[in-house]
Amino acid sequence: MNRWLKRIGYFFLVLLWLMVMAFPTFAFFLATQGEIQLGDEPRSHIRFFMVQEESSSGVGVEWVRDAARVENCTRTTLRYFLWEGREAGQNVSFCQCYDPVTDAPLPIEESSCTP
Repeated sequence: MNRWLKRIGYFFLVLLWLMVMAFPTFAFFLATQGEIQLGDEPRSHIRFFMVQEESSSGVGVEWVRDAARVENCTRTTLRYFLWEGREAGQNVSFCQCYDPVTDAPLPIEESSCTP
């Protein structure tokens, strides 16, 4: 049992080291491209983007995924990691539902991620 815990510990240590070593490459591509999107589907992806405004600078993360237990709805979460110009209430999470027949987005007032 002790041997397996040691192997799992080594695995996580190597994984952490690979993440640390990959960070400069990620930062370089983000700085040159302006955004990096993981996933091709419009209703299921993670997107990293640069925030370059007059009053704030940093990185934003948009995570779009299917809403739990609700059909034809997605939950979008926006998080900002700013190193200049912090504003209160900048992070947001919301639900967007789609018409099952036309696949058109419904108004936000009609979108609810609770079953």
